[in-house]
Amino acid sequence: MSASYEPGARVALQTFLGTTYAPANCRPSDNYWLLLGATGTVLTPPNAERRILVRWDVDVAGHGLACHNPEPNSLLIAESDLVVLRRG
Repeated sequence: MSASYEPGARVALQTFLGTTYAPANCRPSDNYWLLLGATGTVLTPPNAERRILVRWDVDVAGHGLACHNPEPNSLLIAESDLVVLRRG
């Protein structure tokens, strides 16, 4: 586990799926690029796929985005799409 992404660390979304723009055929409910620049708190260490569960400070559903995790207002995000702001 990367110590940078330990639970409690503060992060920001710098890219989504490695890019800063949504594809032209992106469904509105899947346009997570709307969250670029958003900040949140790491809830879990990276999993086997290097994804991290992040609880966002902004209302994910309020942006019209799908949010399927049991923890409210959280998304699994690739470690490479995040930047650490402050360690937990």
